[in-house]
Amino acid sequence: MAYSKELFEYGREILNRRRQRAFQTLEERKRELYVCVPRLEQIEKELSMTGYAAIRAAMSGKQGLRQLEQIKERNLSLQKERQSILRSIDLPEDYLTEPFTCPLCHDEGYRDGKRCKCFEKILKEEALRRLNSKSPLALCHFSNFDLSYYADTANNGPSAREQMKKIFRFCRDYAKTFSPNGPNLLMSGRTGLGKTHLSLSIAKEVMEKGYGVIYGSTPDFLSQIEKERFSRSENDLQTLDLMLECDLLILDDLGAEFATTFTGAVVYQLLNTRLNKRLSTIISTNLSLQELLKLYGERVFSRIIGSYVPLFFVGQDIRQKKRTSFPFLTVLSLHIKMHPEIGFWGAFLYRYPIKQNQ
Repeated sequence: MAYSKELFEYGREILNRRRQRAFQTLEERKRELYVCVPRLEQIEKELSMTGYAAIRAAMSGKQGLRQLEQIKERNLSLQKERQSILRSIDLPEDYLTEPFTCPLCHDEGYRDGKRCKCFEKILKEEALRRLNSKSPLALCHFSNFDLSYYADTANNGPSAREQMKKIFRFCRDYAKTFSPNGPNLLMSGRTGLGKTHLSLSIAKEVMEKGYGVIYGSTPDFLSQIEKERFSRSENDLQTLDLMLECDLLILDDLGAEFATTFTGAVVYQLLNTRLNKRLSTIISTNLSLQELLKLYGERVFSRIIGSYVPLFFVGQDIRQKKRTSFPFLTVLSLHIKMHPEIGFWGAFLYRYPIKQNQ
């Protein structure tokens, strides 16, 4: 996967810190142990000497072969003695080697000329974090989803509250039992019915389980992908790749983007590729099924209908209800807009002055 130069520099800095920490930790261990067990320091010096001796013997040609074999035997003997001493004081045999975070590449980031898995993990996790940095993940969770905003009465059939209670429980169970190859979800309904809140709640809980989640506005994603696609730098091509490979992709507000041939092709690629890879996707949209068909055509629509669990959100606009539930805030906001210099408390005292005792 291609990453930006800035992201690579970030990853290299993380690896450098890990290496420095490993070297520092080893030096601290040596200082402590050598005071208590001087023989360990002697062994370390002798091992260094055998290393230099081996180099000289190797440069002596055939005459140094027997000497090299003797040096090798001495080196192994010293290592065994060191391991025996460490075991006797209840320390692991590798206690006097650098405690690198990654034992495969020793925190250098590359192994056999290729990026090590540890380096790839750093780059991918940071790329995901940056993609999600603008999402209000911390504000929404299942515990503050309020069903009381949905009507509890209905003329025929179940009420809006009963229907939304089922959707709420389904989403909560979905997050609780999430696996990357689980079902795909289509959250459909008018604006302000809780689609964003529940999709964010799912994202938050799934991320806490350690899965790679990308959440964001579909128009913003498509705009970024288009910018990267036509960029002159190949290292900027990362958003689409990350969206194609993450454990859970949540496309909020699908259909709100400015529709072009390019955006339609990207939406199809995202949905089709993730279906083929058996990776979970959640779509949130204000459009009806008929509107989705009209906007994206049969290819995209058939994949949504055939492979997504539909969740139809009902009720009245919750955001509007919340605004009408707190009229004094609306009044204050008007005063602040008219007189921004007085601030919140100035507007509050203007609207609700403190009465003096007579």
